[in-house]
Amino acid sequence: MKKIALAGALIGLGLLVACQPAAQKAEAQKPKKKLSKYEKFKIAFYQNQDKWQKYCSNEAQLVPQGISIEEFKKAMLATIKFPPGGKVMGDWKRGEKLFGDPKKGGRSRRGNCYACHCGDPQIIACGNIGPSLRGYGKKGVDPKQTYMRIYNSWAFVPCSAMPRLGYWGVLKPEEIADIVAFLHSPESPINK
Repeated sequence: MKKIALAGALIGLGLLVACQPAAQKAEAQKPKKKLSKYEKFKIAFYQNQDKWQKYCSNEAQLVPQGISIEEFKKAMLATIKFPPGGKVMGDWKRGEKLFGDPKKGGRSRRGNCYACHCGDPQIIACGNIGPSLRGYGKKGVDPKQTYMRIYNSWAFVPCSAMPRLGYWGVLKPEEIADIVAFLHSPESPINK
């Protein structure tokens, strides 16, 4: 009797093991729920944040929560890296392309400053989320300050909508210097 029970148990175990791959295959073939754009955004925005973004991801989204503003700004300033030699003004013509001047072939998805700012007065199609940068070089802003704001805007306006272009490596320090030159150079169309 014990032999029959043992044989039955072994056959049952063998069937269980034999059916396991089929069950796994059936599970793998089940269609996955398609995520909405909003659900994809939530996953990308909330699950892939660095600790600084988490400070800004709060209901008000105006100031970081859980850290003092001065401590936050100090930490953001510490992330700023300058080009070799510390030169913050590069080639304004390269900067014009990075800025994204559509009339001059500058459709840069990396700089794309025209999405939020106005630049060249001859171009009327520009963004209005950020301030107009027309005549920027005439405003007396220190080029080093401009460089740092482009590199990591949160060092000056915590949790601002402006992307941290240098911080995330969207632009290299030399490319930011080119944009700074475009904003400050008297020869740049922005300043004419």
